[in-house]
Amino acid sequence: MTKPILSILLLLLSLTAFSQKEFVFNKEGIEYAKNGRFQIAFESFNNAIKANPNFSNAYTNRGNIYRMQKKYGLAIKDYSKSLELNPQNMDVVYSRAKTYCEKKDFQNAIKDYSIIIDQNPSFKDIYFERAYANIRLENYSAAKIDLESQLALTPTDFKSLANVINVKTKLKLFEEALADYETILTAYPDQPNLHIVYSNRANLFKDMDQLPKALENIETALTLNNDYDIGFLNRAEINLKLGNKEQACADFNVALNLGVEKNEHFKVDEDYTLLKKNCK
Repeated sequence: MTKPILSILLLLLSLTAFSQKEFVFNKEGIEYAKNGRFQIAFESFNNAIKANPNFSNAYTNRGNIYRMQKKYGLAIKDYSKSLELNPQNMDVVYSRAKTYCEKKDFQNAIKDYSIIIDQNPSFKDIYFERAYANIRLENYSAAKIDLESQLALTPTDFKSLANVINVKTKLKLFEEALADYETILTAYPDQPNLHIVYSNRANLFKDMDQLPKALENIETALTLNNDYDIGFLNRAEINLKLGNKEQACADFNVALNLGVEKNEHFKVDEDYTLLKKNCK
């Protein structure tokens, strides 16, 4: 009887070792990735999937590598497979949503953010993230609701405070936006992104046709950050409206040299087209 028992024991041990391979490969991949050895990490995650095609963590980690390589379609495919195997993992839903945003597929990003909100409405920054996707789609009313929901959870969140002002500006709630600017500039005098706040307030004054105040605010923005490409573009637009064509074109050229056209927030609009026409 000893031999059959020993054979069964050896078989069980080999099966257990085989079933643990995916964890070993996955752990190795994580360590390689931490040390910047992403191709070897990728191969480790591949091996983990080969060892166990139903191992959700390996798909997630391989998806992270694809996302880092900007292979967004493959990243989304891996995140989706991971979620097929483990649908309750909201961290993976979040990663997929962020990948959709990087791919500029904001509609699908919103769908994923909504899944997270339904499951876990206190998930970190989740209303802000959905608001951002709505802003990129110019769904300003929906973005306002999301930002207000985020501020109900995190009342001192600077980025949500700043963005709700921008949304109010887009919705032409100018007086509310101006009051909010006073609040945020008083409450956060040392915030590192204040140049963006002053630039945005300059845009508000420009929309209100208060050009001297717009110019004053954009000057402050550029004093805080003298490499601010969007800031130089804004000052160029304001100066052109004020009739200062020479200064407008000088600022326009600085903005172009700083790569403003590659800025994710850059958009060709009427003011930009007019600048380009006047500053050939």
